[in-house]
Amino acid sequence: MVQNGAAPTFGLWYDFRQRLPLGDYSRFYAECLEEIEEGERLGFAGVWLSEHHFVDDGYLPSPLVVAAAIGARTTTMTIGTNVLLLPMHHPLRVAEDAAVAALVSGGRFVLGVGQGYVQHEFETLGFDRKYRPSLLEEGIEVIRRALQEGRTGYSGRRWSFDDLPFEPRPEGGLPIYVGAFADPAIDRAARLADGFLASTGGGAFGETYRRVRAALERHGRSEEEFPYVASGVIFVHEEAGRARQIVGPAIAYQRTRYAEWGTDRERPRPEPIREEDLPWERYLVGTPEEVAEALIRLHREAPYDHFCFWGRLPGVTHEEALANMRLFSSEVAPRVRDAAVGA
Repeated sequence: MVQNGAAPTFGLWYDFRQRLPLGDYSRFYAECLEEIEEGERLGFAGVWLSEHHFVDDGYLPSPLVVAAAIGARTTTMTIGTNVLLLPMHHPLRVAEDAAVAALVSGGRFVLGVGQGYVQHEFETLGFDRKYRPSLLEEGIEVIRRALQEGRTGYSGRRWSFDDLPFEPRPEGGLPIYVGAFADPAIDRAARLADGFLASTGGGAFGETYRRVRAALERHGRSEEEFPYVASGVIFVHEEAGRARQIVGPAIAYQRTRYAEWGTDRERPRPEPIREEDLPWERYLVGTPEEVAEALIRLHREAPYDHFCFWGRLPGVTHEEALANMRLFSSEVAPRVRDAAVGA
């Protein structure tokens, strides 16, 4: 769905969060949906949605609902989750909602899943965090069986269901991608998934790529049939330094909140991350020439099939988001694709 031969494709990534203080949610959602529609007109191949719960900045809690809304507004782009936190969901309900999203979008939906990590999310939703690997693995099995066989029957360590009919189903099922960082999770993804979701924000992107390829080889799977989707921060501006000025506060805010959520309540609260302390080498921020060269280098190191970036970082305005998308599509994407084809 997101592969295009030797040339990578590009997509947008949305979490529908606002930087505090909050504004009008209805207007904000309308702006984000307008950006996604403009992204399709500009040639972006995909849009991806992430998930978190019970936080004060409005982080998207219902990606499958938004996926169906996007499916009704677009005609060509892949719509996926990056990622849906599967161990905090009933897998048959995920299968039902994913099936509907796939049907509404005409078969353009990809279900991307991950383990999750935030203490308060697991506790409030009633799932035991220590079981997240087995909840993820069994959840994938339940979803795939229901979509392929049209039956709910399953018996495992975490889930057990009577054998009932499962409908509606999209013809041919739907792809399930997995996001992972640690070696056991990467091995699980290579064994179970139809594609891989990788983040450039954590560094060591090339090493992750090599570990995924090694895991695929261990499981006798072909890397040509296993899409590798990269995700991270991209922001371009014609003026040198201006791109960092626009998104620096947004990235610092984003990293601070992730650090807070990833810290269990019995541990000391982390200090806010300052703009001047950001690891800028992990972010593709700069002029079109600088960002294109960075993407080309990244593709040589880890030949991603698709790269998605945050369409609306928290605190970035609607106009700034649109300008970034338009400049990227006209000045960056063609250079990266030409370099990849000519390599």
